[in-house]
Amino acid sequence: MKALFATAAVFVAISLCSSALAHVPSFPKDEPYAKARQALIKKGWKPVHAPEAGFVCQKGDPRCKGRPETVSCAGTGNANCIFRWKRKDVVIDVNTVGETEPVITDVACHSGCS
Repeated sequence: MKALFATAAVFVAISLCSSALAHVPSFPKDEPYAKARQALIKKGWKPVHAPEAGFVCQKGDPRCKGRPETVSCAGTGNANCIFRWKRKDVVIDVNTVGETEPVITDVACHSGCS
């Protein structure tokens, strides 16, 4: 009987995780952010205007230009950036690397996925 309950608990946990992950879009590794950005807009995702982005993006930084969803961009190293998107109650962060043509490294739930 304990094994049955344990199996049921695992199934419920997997189901909950799967339904949460269903809200988070996925992209191929190294997908150009510009292409992914167009796909997000097409699928109903809206850029989250991050007022703090002005403090992390230097004037003229091409990674931030025309991307109000920019949350932060590193000034050195791999030029990592985080871009935030929202659809309904789900908010995601799209992480990229690359200064001139950023590519996606990860998409993670920021909030509302459970």
